[in-house]
Amino acid sequence: MSSSKRQSMIITGICLIILSGIILYFGLSLPRVSESALNNVSLEETVSQDKPSSNDQTTAVQAQTNVTQAANITQSEAVSITVNYPLDLNKCTREELATISGIGVARADAIVQYREYLGGYTSVDQIKNIKGIGDSLYERVAPYLTV
Repeated sequence: MSSSKRQSMIITGICLIILSGIILYFGLSLPRVSESALNNVSLEETVSQDKPSSNDQTTAVQAQTNVTQAANITQSEAVSITVNYPLDLNKCTREELATISGIGVARADAIVQYREYLGGYTSVDQIKNIKGIGDSLYERVAPYLTV
């Protein structure tokens, strides 16, 4: 094999490795949207599908159980939301914050409660004062937040 052909194959290989690294970086750095935010189940559809078809008492009890289960669907499961990043910390909802990978519902609640305590954020760095949000989590979520 000639020297120039060997060099071109090495350069091609290096370029492919760099390209795959870039694709992997962007694929892993995007926020993950939680399953519950994507679940497009409406309470009305669930209830209408579970209506009894006869006057049988057993069917009525089963329908009541299904209606109770449908009523227990949380708001984030019942409504599909569209989120545009970056989120404004002073205007976003708990559900919007929960779509960011690493935040979850509990941390989203804490962020909203801290916002109410402060009267509004003046800097994204202020979320580091919340228990459970350290430097590493802050570095992951900061690109998706603004004030």
